[in-house]
Amino acid sequence: MAVAVPTTPKTLRRGETAKRLGVHPNTLASWVKRGWLTAIEMPNGEARYSEAEVEALREQIYAQ
Repeated sequence: MAVAVPTTPKTLRRGETAKRLGVHPNTLASWVKRGWLTAIEMPNGEARYSEAEVEALREQIYAQ
C-alpha cells in the first residue's frame, strides 16, 4: 500500500516569477500591493510566489 506524502505547492523566486510574467522584478511588489498577486514571505524575508497563481495570472495577461 502506497502512503500519500503531503506535498507543498511549488514556489518561485522573484526573478523567475518576473521572467514568466514578462515584467521587471520590482513590478511584482506593486502587484502584491494591488492584490493581483500573493507573496509568500520566507523566514529570511525573501518573497516567493505560488507557481499555480503565477501561471493563472500569466494566462489572464496574455489571453487578451
